[in-house]
Amino acid sequence: MGLDIMASPKEAYLLRPGFSLTAAQSILLPFSLGVGVLWLGLTVSVALANTLLIFLFVTGMGLWLCHRTRVVLGDPKLKILGTFWLLKVIITLFLLYVGWIPQLDPSSISWGYDPQRFYIDAQDLIENGWNPVAGSNYQGIIFFYGAIFYLFDQNPVIPALINIFVTLLGTLFLIRCVYSFVPERTSKDWTLAWLLLVPEVLWYDVMTSRETLMAVLIIIAALGAGRYLVGVRQNSLTSTVLLTGTSLFAILAVRTSMVIPVAVSIGVMAVLLRTNHKMGLLLKMLLFGLAIAAMSAGPLIQNIVGGSDIDYLAALGRLQSFETNVAADAGMQWSDNSIGLLLAPNNAWQSLLYLPARMVLYLAAPFPSVAVSVTELINGSWSAWQRLMTIPTSAMMLLGLPYALAGLAQAWRLRRHQPAPLVLHITFWITFMAVAGGNTIIHERYRLMFTLLLFACMWFGYTRSSRREVRRWAFPWFGLLAAGAVFYMGYKFIW
Repeated sequence: MGLDIMASPKEAYLLRPGFSLTAAQSILLPFSLGVGVLWLGLTVSVALANTLLIFLFVTGMGLWLCHRTRVVLGDPKLKILGTFWLLKVIITLFLLYVGWIPQLDPSSISWGYDPQRFYIDAQDLIENGWNPVAGSNYQGIIFFYGAIFYLFDQNPVIPALINIFVTLLGTLFLIRCVYSFVPERTSKDWTLAWLLLVPEVLWYDVMTSRETLMAVLIIIAALGAGRYLVGVRQNSLTSTVLLTGTSLFAILAVRTSMVIPVAVSIGVMAVLLRTNHKMGLLLKMLLFGLAIAAMSAGPLIQNIVGGSDIDYLAALGRLQSFETNVAADAGMQWSDNSIGLLLAPNNAWQSLLYLPARMVLYLAAPFPSVAVSVTELINGSWSAWQRLMTIPTSAMMLLGLPYALAGLAQAWRLRRHQPAPLVLHITFWITFMAVAGGNTIIHERYRLMFTLLLFACMWFGYTRSSRREVRRWAFPWFGLLAAGAVFYMGYKFIW
């Protein structure tokens, strides 16, 4: 039962549910700990003690954080968060050993993927006295994994465990924010817990990538600022500035360009959303000024970590000219009659014109190529496992987008009386457009920066919008997909 809103503070404290396990969790917890400790003991040869301690800490602390989230939000159905978390831990270890470790070797024929190089570059950074060997636009993530390896030593299990814990923190923060945006409860609200088991998020957490970390930082920076602006929680200005500022600093170090959509999101919220704070205009200017200051500090942060020089205008110019973009490099392999190549912009007008189509492609990738080799899966091919995990995610995105559109329409209509939900939708759509328009290459890994936000927007439409409203968006959306499929077949095989 949830807390009685009429209870006194002492009574409310006594009514709070204590930590306990469901029947499913009582099975999953000893299974994950027993099998996990045994398997790690048999397979880990470097930093075994550290690995086991991190495994036990991450599993136990994650379970407790899920419990705390359920208690704070007062929704007993969220007890399923703990079950999903234990499943996530088990699935992570499984994917790590069957799909990532087998080809995590520079001598592998499949070597060269960015997350593979990050794994080696982080160790090289330590051995080189924390002096970057060469400047790059991803230097911050090398320092991140370098710090992990410096503290705990290097093996592929440790970063995977830390990744899933960081993603859990970001996901629980997202759940708490969204619940606070819609104070009235429904019987379907608990379905937001499925965010813990989105297939492609499970997969990318396994590897030494930067996209899951970026997704968490974007969520914390944008939603943290938006939550304060609309006044849905009694957070202090100091804690909001500290939380948002720290996240913005980390974004600058890891993927500097993504500070732009965060700053734009905060700016749009400041313009569109009503605030209950006294001196609301001043507070809006303060938070937006913080985001602008972060953008200005981007070149300095990259210089400190030894990254590439940052020039926002030059980067924007490269996005508008395919010939000067890395996507035009001779090493890039474009397929015959590539749709992605067809939609590569050559000027500012094309960048805007192609953006909606590119957004659809980001949701659909890797469709229509859905073949997954069982042999490659058995042989531990990371690309085969990646395809296996991204295909169902793409299907859910395509099928569920009408819910996100219906939720956006409803949030916009109610913005004067209930502005908080727009914080979520603004952050998602601006991040979505930034990813689709800011990367000439269409790759499922990049969309991870908005995946959790998209599913949260779908949840809002699923739990808050009527079936009639969802159908209103579903018919044109699926009609558009059908027309796109016809165009694809004609472009690929006839023209």
